[in-house]
Amino acid sequence: MFTFDPKSHTYRIDGKEIPSVTSVLSPMIDYSMVPRDTLERARRLGQAVHRMTELYDLDDLDMDDLADELKPYLTAWIKFRAETGFVPETIEKQMHHPSLRYAGTPDRSGLIKGRRAVIDIKKMATLGPVIGLQLAAYKEMFEKGGTPIAERYALGLRPDGTYRLTPYTDPGDWPAFLALLTLRNWRAKHGYETAGEPASAAA
Repeated sequence: MFTFDPKSHTYRIDGKEIPSVTSVLSPMIDYSMVPRDTLERARRLGQAVHRMTELYDLDDLDMDDLADELKPYLTAWIKFRAETGFVPETIEKQMHHPSLRYAGTPDRSGLIKGRRAVIDIKKMATLGPVIGLQLAAYKEMFEKGGTPIAERYALGLRPDGTYRLTPYTDPGDWPAFLALLTLRNWRAKHGYETAGEPASAAA
């Protein structure tokens, strides 16, 4: 049985914790040079933007209670949907890969110009290559569940009400994610730290 605990953001199969896509990718992301308060503010705003777009897509968003800071991001999301014709098929769906035993929550899947895509929503101007690995991991989960995915996109929502839709097409993204997952599992098996610890710390 696959379960998800939203409080601890923990995924489990038959009661045993399995890694999230985010945790597998943690060695590739370094925020050590960013002030903690800046990171926390960005995290909270990102969560709010995700929740807002989710409620909008579920037709359950109270526009009267929407903070002014969030409105440009909603404008960008509405503009993206109108200009691409995107209609979500899944919204914040918890998923797992039964054989590779990792899990994640893809933001959206749905059709863009007749081709099914998986989309990750970002509140940022810069969309880096690591997002390609994240999307590749999501794509494999969908396809393992019987839903083919043709395209992978990151959608950057901007505070000026515009958006940037970036495709990820590198065929090396999935092998790179799989290598990180294999290393993470090896470290866990042999008792090493796995949550983004630098390799030199275990030497």
